[in-house]
Formats: sequence, C-alpha cells, structure tokens
Amino acid sequence: MSRRGALACLLLLAAVAAAPARAQQSFTPQSGAGLSVSFTTEKAGGSRVIVFGDVRNTTSTAAERVVILAEGLDDTGRVVSRGRSFVTGTVPPSGGAPFEVRLSASGSEKRYRVQVESFQFLQGN
Repeated sequence: MSRRGALACLLLLAAVAAAPARAQQSFTPQSGAGLSVSFTTEKAGGSRVIVFGDVRNTTSTAAERVVILAEGLDDTGRVVSRGRSFVTGTVPPSGGAPFEVRLSASGSEKRYRVQVESFQFLQGN
C-alpha cells in the first residue's frame, strides 16, 4: 500500500472512531426483558415448517427491530434447524405484534424453541 493510501485509510478509521454514538437509541441484544412470545408450528409441505406467533410487550416503552429466533430441537434437545425473522414495525407498550418464521426442517425435530433474540426500545416515548 502506498503512503498516500495508508494515510487515507488511517484518516478514515479515525473519522469512524470519532463519530458520535446515536444517543437516542438503546440496543439490548440477547435480552427479552419485558418481551415474551407465544407460537404454533405448521408443516408447509416437504421439509418446510412455519412458526406463527405473537410477541407481547409488558413494558411501558415501544420495542422496535425485534428479531425472533426459532429453533427445532431433536429428542436430546440438540438444535437441528434454525430460522430468524424480524417483527414488522414496532411492538407497542402493553401490546403485541404478530410474527412468522420459516425454516427448513431436518425431519428429526421433536419440539421447537422460540425466543426474542434481540430488540431495541424506542427512547423518548
């Protein structure tokens, strides 16, 4: 890499590192505090499974960018299939929103586990 290219790269990295964080949002990965799910599963021909459900928000703050993780487990509890989906829009305070996750089943699923993988609470509500 030339000196000019290295300098440009360093300046770009410094600019990214110095950029202000988005103070109005709070991201909480791997935590479903205040959010819960209920679901049903349905075979959709061949090796397709559709998980239909509802995510409930028991907090006083709307949640957005909610990601649902659905996993198919075999008889020993080992994950044999997995799918993710975003909940459309926001989950209102003391309300709910529907979701749908499609996954390819391995054929050895005995049960399914569905949970909130990540979400973000809206600030300023």
